Amino acid sequence: MFSSNVPEFFRQEERSGFESFLDALPGPYLVLLDGEGAVVGCGGYALRERSGTADLCWGMVHRERQGEGLGRALTVLRLEGALQDPRVTEVALETSQHTVGFYERLGFRATSVEPDAYAPGLDRVRMVRSAGARSE
Repeated sequence: MFSSNVPEFFRQEERSGFESFLDALPGPYLVLLDGEGAVVGCGGYALRERSGTADLCWGMVHRERQGEGLGRALTVLRLEGALQDPRVTEVALETSQHTVGFYERLGFRATSVEPDAYAPGLDRVRMVRSAGARSE
C-alpha cells in the first residue's frame, strides 16, 4: 500500500520511517481491510498531552482505492477517536500540497508551507483543526 502512493504522496525514502512508526505506535492505529482481507487503508493518531494536540499520523489509502470515500471515512474515525479525549483542543497533521483540499473539507486549515520539504515538488503543509470545527 505504501509503495502505491510513491512518488505522488510519499518518497520511497520515507518507507523506513513508516516501518519504524509501525514498530512503536504512539497511539491508536486503524487498518481498513477489503472483503478478502487485503489492507486498503490505514492511519492513526497520537496525543501530545502537554499541548492538547492530537496528531494524525501516517494516513493513506491504496492508490487503486482512492476516490471511494475510504480516506474520508478513515479520517473521520481518527478525528472522532482523538476528540473523545477531553484534553484534545486541536488536531494537527503534516501533508503534501496534493491533499490540502481533502483536509480543508474536513475542517482543517493550513498554518505553514515548506516548499520541497519532502522532495523536489513535494511540499510539507502543516494543518490544524480546532476541536469544535465542522466538516463540509
